Amino acid sequence: MPELPDVVGFQRYLGSTSLHQKIVRTKVSDRRILDGISAQQLSRHLAGRAFDETARHGKYLFARAGDEGWLVLHFGMTGSLGYYARGRRAPEYARVTLDFANGNHLAYVNKRMLGRVGFVLDLVAYVEAQGLGVDALSRRLSGRMFARLMAGRTGPVKARLMDQSLVAGVGNIYSDEILFQARLHPATDASVLNYGDIKRLYRVMRRVLRVAADKGGDIDKFPRGYFLPRREKGAPCPGCGGQVERIVVVGRSGYFCPQCQKRKQ
Repeated sequence: MPELPDVVGFQRYLGSTSLHQKIVRTKVSDRRILDGISAQQLSRHLAGRAFDETARHGKYLFARAGDEGWLVLHFGMTGSLGYYARGRRAPEYARVTLDFANGNHLAYVNKRMLGRVGFVLDLVAYVEAQGLGVDALSRRLSGRMFARLMAGRTGPVKARLMDQSLVAGVGNIYSDEILFQARLHPATDASVLNYGDIKRLYRVMRRVLRVAADKGGDIDKFPRGYFLPRREKGAPCPGCGGQVERIVVVGRSGYFCPQCQKRKQ
């Protein structure tokens, strides 16, 4: 599933391919992907306009169409973007396609239909309405603020790290990397973490997300010793060489090293 680092990559991609290009037509191949808007309304909002900037919050990407408002893109499990030239074939599973005046196109691609495309006038109000917490890489999110958000929380620390209402952007995959580097067992109850644990978790979260975003979410480019390239049951742990194990936390499959990540009681 695309998480914060992946959406940073999509943001760069949209910015480098599709800003300041006049939109002449919007095509929606499957209206189920739309969120709170009809295909006709989306087309009216975008027709004759161009994206002049992008923004991101957690796993959401936004592109502003002048004073008209913001295109909203959420990528779900399998979403991505594809920019292609005049005469080229559209990517498979292109659900929404923007045709530009220069003859090129931008497609929102989503195989499993779990993402959403919408349009909003007020970005801040939209983020609040979605119940999203502060972005995991926001300058607003200090170590003290993170500690306050975690204070009094119960349940597995992996679940709390993925709670988008607390901090937005971390999902199932990157929570495994963060917890591995913080040496925390994913099923450890958040209530037993001390201030030192939470401070370490904050520092690791920020570092991992920055590194991953810099690599565009490409796991093959991660530094040596990162966990995600070994995120598979039975794989050798990059820390101790022991076997990686699978665990289910609040219905989600995760991976960890039982030697490096002891469960805290």
